[in-house]
Amino acid sequence: MDRRRLLAGVGLITIGSAAGAGAGITAQQAAAVEGPVARTATPAGAGAYATSVTFRAAPSARIVALTIDDGPTREWTPQVLAILRRHGAKATFFRVGERALAAADLVVQTAEAGHEQGNHTWAHDDLTQHDEVFDLGSLERTHELLAKLTGRPPALCRPPYGRIDSVGLAACADLRYGVTLWSHHVTGSNPKGGVDTILRWGSPGSIVLAHDGGPEPNPQLMRQLDRLVGSMTDTGYRFVTVSELLATTA
Repeated sequence: MDRRRLLAGVGLITIGSAAGAGAGITAQQAAAVEGPVARTATPAGAGAYATSVTFRAAPSARIVALTIDDGPTREWTPQVLAILRRHGAKATFFRVGERALAAADLVVQTAEAGHEQGNHTWAHDDLTQHDEVFDLGSLERTHELLAKLTGRPPALCRPPYGRIDSVGLAACADLRYGVTLWSHHVTGSNPKGGVDTILRWGSPGSIVLAHDGGPEPNPQLMRQLDRLVGSMTDTGYRFVTVSELLATTA
């Protein structure tokens, strides 16, 4: 099998720079229906059209970013907010638009507590499986809702499943978004193992993924998030929003 056919079989891999000491890049095989040539977005016009993709940062201060995906939900979002409040921590919540519409009060509450709101599409849509019109529409609809609810338009997108290609990147560039991926993931299936790994290997600039919606949240995940935030705070780390993390990175 030649290289082009191999890349088509495993899907599209977004390549970004990971600042600081890295342990290499791993890619999980993803189901894809792409043809032998990857999709390509070619925006018209002479102006700058750019976005950035961040997996982690390299700040001089002992700061990290906790990111919370797939909510809001009435069961889990209040529990995450309580954990953050207990430890004086801030986070970035990547919102699914239709869930934000159904629990608008939780979006407002989260924003008023000083947490950042990011765009996670309208219905948790895989941006690599739809056309340009759909991708932009899904992001724009969520963008408008979050801006209306909080008075502040989101500046960041997290693509569902971490999957994005040139078409999704073009939509993010159109909205002036930065794309935020992650360096660590606390899963619902093994939250203790995830937290153990972060406490051992996490460092300033780490971006941690967890969830307050979808199938992952459970009581064990909440307990381990509490342990993570409390333990790192006790050792001198501070949890900030992704935008604050990026602003303090050289």
